[in-house]
Amino acid sequence: MFKVEANLKEIATRQLSQRRARKDGEPRRPVTTVHCKALHGLQFRATVEGHSFISDEGEEAGGHDAGPAPLRYFLAGIMMCHQVWCVKSSAVADVRLDRLEGEISGFIEAGGGEAGKEVERGFDLIKYTVTVESPDSADSIHSIVEAATRRCPAFVSASRSIPIEVTILHNDKNLGAKTYDRRRA
Repeated sequence: MFKVEANLKEIATRQLSQRRARKDGEPRRPVTTVHCKALHGLQFRATVEGHSFISDEGEEAGGHDAGPAPLRYFLAGIMMCHQVWCVKSSAVADVRLDRLEGEISGFIEAGGGEAGKEVERGFDLIKYTVTVESPDSADSIHSIVEAATRRCPAFVSASRSIPIEVTILHNDKNLGAKTYDRRRA
């Protein structure tokens, strides 16, 4: 069974209160700062708060496959941040999670444009499946996933420029999909 620390409800509630307490015009401070250094070819080491991780491209893209490519970290960051907020939201709402998993995929827009002319391309769709096992109701699970989409800064930031289609599976039952597209908001 998935285990959550006993004091997580208190920690998450305090975090949410602190977020609401920040006023417009107050000095801004970064949540974190990541440092990156080129190591060899397309291989980089990023360091943050005492942790380090390697990024590299696969051999077919000119790298040595020493670590995930940067876009993989980008997608994983969105998903893992959202999952953190699923867990925190479940703690705040007293919803039990026995299992939480996710799978995320990014789709790059077609190149188009004129031959020989470089065209900016990025993700035009992200699909994300959240899988939960819980004795709590489907409505409770839907509620914590929805709360995480509002509370996770990575998810909110990404959905401001890329539609994110979220599918929720609860105890092997598909609760449906919803697309979060904050480009028009």
